[in-house]
Formats: sequence, structure tokens, C-alpha cells
Amino acid sequence: MSVPKEQVTQEYASLVQLATDLDYVLGTLKTATQQLSQSGVTRDISVLAQLPKTLPILNLLEQLEALQTELLVAQERNQATVLGLRDRKVVAQAIDIVLLFEVLPRRPRGVGVELSKRLTSHASSVMTSLMRLPNGRRNWEPSPQTMLSQIIERLAAIVDRGSQVEGDVAAVLIGKYHSDIIASLLLLAYAPVPPAGVDVPAYVEADIEKRTQLRRVFTRIFDSSSPYLLLETLTSLLNAATRGRAPRWFVTVCGRFLARVVSKYEDNGVRICLDFLAARDDAPSAEKLDRIAGLLLAPPSQTDADSYWLRVVPQLRRLACADDTQERVRQAAVFSLRRLADTQIRVFEQQVALPVVEPLRRWFVTRLSDRTSDENGLTETKGLSRPRIEVLGETLTQTVATASELGATLDALRHMVLGGVPSVQFVSALVVPVFAPLFHWLAFASVDDAQPNDQTQDTLRDVLITTLSELPATAATATILELVQHTRGDEPDCEWPVFVQSGQMTELVWHAGTDEQQQHVVP
Repeated sequence: MSVPKEQVTQEYASLVQLATDLDYVLGTLKTATQQLSQSGVTRDISVLAQLPKTLPILNLLEQLEALQTELLVAQERNQATVLGLRDRKVVAQAIDIVLLFEVLPRRPRGVGVELSKRLTSHASSVMTSLMRLPNGRRNWEPSPQTMLSQIIERLAAIVDRGSQVEGDVAAVLIGKYHSDIIASLLLLAYAPVPPAGVDVPAYVEADIEKRTQLRRVFTRIFDSSSPYLLLETLTSLLNAATRGRAPRWFVTVCGRFLARVVSKYEDNGVRICLDFLAARDDAPSAEKLDRIAGLLLAPPSQTDADSYWLRVVPQLRRLACADDTQERVRQAAVFSLRRLADTQIRVFEQQVALPVVEPLRRWFVTRLSDRTSDENGLTETKGLSRPRIEVLGETLTQTVATASELGATLDALRHMVLGGVPSVQFVSALVVPVFAPLFHWLAFASVDDAQPNDQTQDTLRDVLITTLSELPATAATATILELVQHTRGDEPDCEWPVFVQSGQMTELVWHAGTDEQQQHVVP
């Protein structure tokens, strides 16, 4: 139902004219649908022949442009009046008509949100009835004198000229029709141009300079849109494209720009993406988790893959390891890291495995051969971060891994290994290299006088058992044999670090001197 022109804000002449033109268009469409409903089961299309072949659709676009200009001028003069609910309803209905008559008929199947899924309004429901005529016939075709690129550029120009006035034309366009503008710009700027001699579809802009200009328009709107709005738009376009069997290139380009949203925000782009895609589901399916992983791990075209992974993978690692991560977000992050281990093992080892278990890897590098003496005769160990050296009599004690470092490593392994079913590549890169220190940590935690923490023992035991169960028999046997080689008794020259109790926490330390011997007890 249209809003009478008397009920809109009268100080904007273009708004009054917009309401007048819109009332005529909606009235004409209402008459058409009434005649169709009265024509019986056959739904005779001939009843539409009495209607004018041309509606003032482009007049509505002109009035929308004029209204945005009036709002900007009024704002500059500090005389802007906020558009009321009825005003915004008129604007939204006018945009509906422009899109439904001039834009949607030119788009290929599967591109953009289908009519049945669109936000409802009187104009949308009327147009739905008219568009669903027998044999795919329509009474109206888009204006032949106006190209799709011209209409979209004019709508995009309104968005570019958006003001801070609440509910102006640009705000309505972005808030309600963002996906329509993005879909149309992707079509015009990125659709493949057919070879010579083949008809060019209405949605393809063949002129190179024009395509370049349209890509700049797309970039401006893309960069100025909020990340959550971009995620909502691009995921809805991808879903519609999958259901409607859109051109393959359109699916590819949507995925490319969806990945660009992730890389656009260096610190929290992955969290924003997972908050939108995963956090809303109570139990995301394996299929959906696989789609999310595919999206996050696919570098956009014309982007260096290593640079992209260097920006995205550490964010995934932090989300997977942090205790305060929402559980569904963590589930998606861990799933993505497991897929990374299966597809890009080098990246996984460098950016996930090494940072997570680095405190435990020091267990191997703290050897007698790594020690050097400074000019004062004090001994230090190469390659250790934040060393703490205490000289007590003839005994030197050095912290290899602090309690907080060990705790963070164990929490990360609990989240990443015990949640779900890890792959062989995953545990081979993450756990197998530190299997020996994990085993000796469990041995220490199991000793009666070590004040063991039951949760620590359970986590260590579960991580080790899960790793062995996932490995092939030959790899599991090799891991156990290597563990035996790293088991030391009380030999005088033993220089392996040991786990010790520090209050209620466990530290990994290294002792040297005649007063202390190393003891690694196998339980």
C-alpha cells in the first residue's frame, strides 16, 4: 500500500513528487494483479495488454537522486529534517520498483537474492505475482534506452553521497539493498566478456574503461561497508548462487571477496568471519565447517599466498588456543587448522605447530654442548628465551620453560587435539615432535610426591593416547622407540631438563653441577 503524498515530509519537493509517482506505479500494478486473479485458472496474460507498456520507473530513480541532494543541501545549512517512517517507506518502495523492473530482469539466474527470499514490501509482493507468469513471460521489459551499468552507477553515486542524516536515501540503500548493489557491480565489473561474434548478455559490460570504472565503484563501496554487512551480503549471494546454479565465475568471485574481508582486518578479521558464520549455529555440520575452512584458507586472487596465510593462520591459532573463545568459533578454528595441516603442512608447521609447542621443544636443545661461559665464569644456554640463572653453591639452575608457558601449551593441545578427530598430518606435526617431553611430564605428574593435578594428568594421557591411536602402526612404533632413546637414568653426564614442582605449578628446569643428578623415571 502506497503512502499518500500528503503524509510525507512536505519540505522536500522531490519526496512529494516521489510519493506521487510511486502511488501511480503501485496503483497500476495493483490493478494488474487484480485482473490476473479474476481471469480464472488459465491466468490469461492478455489482461495485461490494457496496461501502459512503460511505467515511470526511471522517474522514481531521478526523484531518489534529487531527494538525496536536497538532504545534503539541508544538512549543510543545518536545516535537515529527519525522514520519518512514512518517508523511508516511500524511499524503500521506490527502490524496490527500480530494482525489480530495471535490475533483476537483466541478471542471470542464481545471482542475487531471489524474489521469494527478499525483504517483503507491497511492491515486492506485487512484482512477485507479475514475474511468475506462465512460460516465463513478462509484460514489462527493462527500458531499452538505459543500460544496467547506468542504473547501478546512479544508485552507487547516491551511496557515495551518503550523509549523516538518519534514514537518508543512501542509508536505506545500504541497509536494505546492499546485496543488490554488490551483486550488480560484481556482474558488471567481473563477468567474463564473450568472444567476438557471441551475443553479450545485458549484465556484461564489455567496454574496458567502463569495467575499470565500475571496479573502482565496487572498491569504494566494499571499503566503506562494515565487515559484518559484507559477510552477510557475500554469504547470502553465495548461498543463492549455489541454490540457483549461478555462473561458476560468480561463485568464485564472491568467494574471493569474502576471503578479502578476512584479510582486510589484520587483528580480528578471522574472528569477525567466524562470529558471523559459525557462532550462530548450535551445532555446525561437518559440511559447513568444511566450507568455512575452504573460505578462510583460500588466498584471494592476485594476493601472495604466503602473505595471506601469515595474516590469517596466526589468528586461527589464537582463536583455537584461547580459553575465552566461544566454543563454536573454536570448533571452526580447529577444523580449519586441521585442514591446513592436510593441505599446507609447511605453513602449519611454521605458523601453528612451532609456536604452540615451542616451550616443550626446548627440552631437546638444552644440552651440555649448548652451554657457554661468559667472562665472569657464569654459564648460560644458547637459544633460550627469558632465561633465569641461579648460582647456589656449585649448582647452576636455569628455567627452560616457565609454569605459565607450559600451562598455555597444555591448554592449546587440549583444545586442538582432543576436540574432534585429528588427522595423521595434524598430530605428526604438532604432537610427535614433543612426544618425549610430554611423556616425561606425565611421568613426573604421576609421582606421588609431585602434588599431581588430575586434570593435567588426564590431558597429558589423552593427548598421548590420541596421538598414538591416530598414527599408522609403523609411525606409532617409531615414536615409542624414539621415546625409549630419550629416556635417561642417573648417568653422571646426563644433561636433559627435568620437570619440577613450583608451588602448585610445574616448571621445566635444567640443573648442572656435582650436587644434582638428572632423574627421568619411566612409570
